[in-house]
Amino acid sequence: MRAPMLREVLRRLEKAYGWPPNAEEFTAMLAKAKGLGPLGTLIAIVLTQNTNDKNANVALERLYEISDGLSRKKLLAMSIEEIANAIRVSGMQRQKARTIKAIVQGFDETTLMSEDPETLAKKLLSTPGIGPKTADVFLLMVRGYPTFPIDTHCRRVLTRLGFIRRGEKYEAIREAVIKELGRDREALLKLHTLLITHGRRICTARKPRCGECPLSDICPKVGVDEG
Repeated sequence: MRAPMLREVLRRLEKAYGWPPNAEEFTAMLAKAKGLGPLGTLIAIVLTQNTNDKNANVALERLYEISDGLSRKKLLAMSIEEIANAIRVSGMQRQKARTIKAIVQGFDETTLMSEDPETLAKKLLSTPGIGPKTADVFLLMVRGYPTFPIDTHCRRVLTRLGFIRRGEKYEAIREAVIKELGRDREALLKLHTLLITHGRRICTARKPRCGECPLSDICPKVGVDEG
């Protein structure tokens, strides 16, 4: 067994931050709350790559406005440049625009919701610009498939807790978390979002606020004193 146990970490973080989170803090949840459907939500997840959710939310709103509500037909007709201009605030706009074009060319609402999750994961990962985290966020949040997306906040907090080693590979982390929590989709989703919230508010990359941390007494603070 690993210490501290993730169930205890989850319990404490949920008590500290509550559940569910404000959708504005998680673009994928915001897209779902607005009824954008699986295609719109996948596009929203792409917009979060290498930026914060605030910028991604603005980009999503702008793209929504010029694409008839993220209409697949409209997006197919739009140029890479038109899409890139709309989402500029999210950064890496041309790369993301190409990914969005590839998504609308390769997927529709039916495919995204009816395809076997593991088969869909392979198809998503074969799409330029979609990596494991983007695919896992979609599978977990939209399809309800029990997986665990890892972003920089999740990796940092789990490393400081001593649950993983620094530099551990994505798949190894994902497997370790699922082994610990089981195929409990709700627990996996909660842990994913709560670790991100904790990483943003308390367990920051620089100058973490350990004195205010609800995990302080069970956290070995791996690497915290290294700057």
